Amino acid sequence: MPPSRQPIQDGTSYTAASNQVTAQLNASGDSSACEFGTWHTHVQVLNGMYQRKWVYEAMPQGNPASGAPNVSYSYVDINYTVQVIEDKEYASYCSGLYQPQQLAIYSDSTLGGLGISGTFTTSAVGYERRTWLEATDTESNCQTTTNGIIGKQPGGYNTAFDTSASLASHIADILNQAHTSCDKFNPNIVEY
Repeated sequence: MPPSRQPIQDGTSYTAASNQVTAQLNASGDSSACEFGTWHTHVQVLNGMYQRKWVYEAMPQGNPASGAPNVSYSYVDINYTVQVIEDKEYASYCSGLYQPQQLAIYSDSTLGGLGISGTFTTSAVGYERRTWLEATDTESNCQTTTNGIIGKQPGGYNTAFDTSASLASHIADILNQAHTSCDKFNPNIVEY
């Protein structure tokens, strides 16, 4: 029977950075009066899966060499799809808007870490809206599916190094790789 997957409830997130973004948007932007105009919208999603892999030493150990080779290290192989749409919209809004992206992580770990395998999915789309800036804004649509590596550990897998305390670092690695895949992906608006 495969292990059950439960959403990870604890760990830190990008909340501090996203709160700064929220404050900047609320204080910096658009008029409080409603108007029909040109707006810049940013929408992003991130979904994927992962599985821990083991890398073995080339030769068995001992004299004479016998048995299975030792585990050299393990890592987490991730496969994810990231999509970011930057659009020019003609509409009537009263102000800009910020909605953080919510990322749900499902893991087979009992300690709140990544465990051996799991998935991550966008449970609420990341969305930002502000007035269009003719001098700098462009429309774009980036969608890519790719693999990456995170969470290397020397030797065999050790659950003591894979807990809720280390989860934020692993999620940051995923978000930074997503940003590399689609440069308009904004890790600062992701909460989990």
